[in-house]
Amino acid sequence: MNLKKIILLVFSVFLLLISIGPLLTMARELWTSSKVDGRYKVQHAYTDDNGFPDIIDTQTLTVHDQSIFIKEETTERKAPLTSWDREEGVPPGDIVNLQLVINGRNVSTADPIWLSNRQRGSRYFSWLDVLTVKDRVKGTEQLMIVQRLSDDDVVDNNRKWKIITVDRSGKTSEEHFTYKNRSDHPLGVKLVNFSYTGLMQMGYYSDLLKGYPSLIFPFTYPFATGLMGVVFLWLALRRKGEKHAGETIS
Repeated sequence: MNLKKIILLVFSVFLLLISIGPLLTMARELWTSSKVDGRYKVQHAYTDDNGFPDIIDTQTLTVHDQSIFIKEETTERKAPLTSWDREEGVPPGDIVNLQLVINGRNVSTADPIWLSNRQRGSRYFSWLDVLTVKDRVKGTEQLMIVQRLSDDDVVDNNRKWKIITVDRSGKTSEEHFTYKNRSDHPLGVKLVNFSYTGLMQMGYYSDLLKGYPSLIFPFTYPFATGLMGVVFLWLALRRKGEKHAGETIS
């Protein structure tokens, strides 16, 4: 192997090494997303005044013959203002302890949420939503209530949620998960993203695909670098068939 091919080989291995990690991560995200989307159909249980499914914006809701009441227990506290609140001049929203009541029975614990201080959109936006989830594999459909447990000041690894499932008979179950262990709860990740209760979109294992694409990422790196690594590797390892065949005949 001549010097030129050695240089190509080293460069191709370098490109592949720096590209293979993010490429495999993105492939795993796409594969997991495909499996979850293929199995579950998720919709908002609440419909707005125009008849469109939307994030819940009412304290009472009946779905699948299950009665849901969202009880707000006052705390006399106000949520801190964000920079956007100050720019728009809106007053701080109330902090309430939210107790879910299903078919007249208290479910789970009363956890604090920050009510929206906007005149538009849901009062529970980014904190709570009620969803219908159809499992295409099992042929079942259930209600799932998603609630964020961490406040707006908590981001990334410390974010956490609870999901309450209500089956057709009214039986309830509850699960909790965090951003750190979200890979163990693929349906939970889909529900949080769908209901906008995550503050920001998150992936099943990595958030690599959730940022805004640019020419640098992912087109130049890792797509182009990975492709170049494969091409350079092929160039470095290929043999000149005609010359090799001529040398064999002679």
